[in-house]
Amino acid sequence: MSWFDNLVGERESEFTGLKGAILRYAGNAYTLVLVGLFFLAFAEAYPGAAVLLRIAAGISFVLAVIIRPLKTWLRDRQSVGASRG
Repeated sequence: MSWFDNLVGERESEFTGLKGAILRYAGNAYTLVLVGLFFLAFAEAYPGAAVLLRIAAGISFVLAVIIRPLKTWLRDRQSVGASRG
């Protein structure tokens, strides 16, 4: 396969740059929305735990929107704090 690698050349990862950031954000949001939908489905199936499951679904939907920016903000803040010493 080395002849193929020489022909194609070095390839960057698809998870770099703006495209990678968008793909990671969309993947996280998609996963957490699906988790929230499962919570809602379980709430319909188990009425005794419906209130708790609906709250969990709401939290999952909110996290789907804010978790990636929050993680990025925290990571940037920690790196700035570490560079200050």
